[in-house]
Amino acid sequence: MSETTQFRVLDFDCPTCASTVERALSNVDGVQDVDVHYSTGRVEVTYDDSVADPDAFAQTIESQGYTPQIA
Repeated sequence: MSETTQFRVLDFDCPTCASTVERALSNVDGVQDVDVHYSTGRVEVTYDDSVADPDAFAQTIESQGYTPQIA
């Protein structure tokens, strides 16, 4: 079943930061769609909840050097 979760990323410095996070999240198994808004620091992930979970997304964002907060 599809679920959607949102994060705020507090330390985006540029559009490239948002693109980096979007690419990384798109590669997580079970992710169906990623929508990143650099100007607001908002990240929305739609995923198959039988395959992935928000903890995996938070870890992926952290692995790229950013600090996620569940919105």
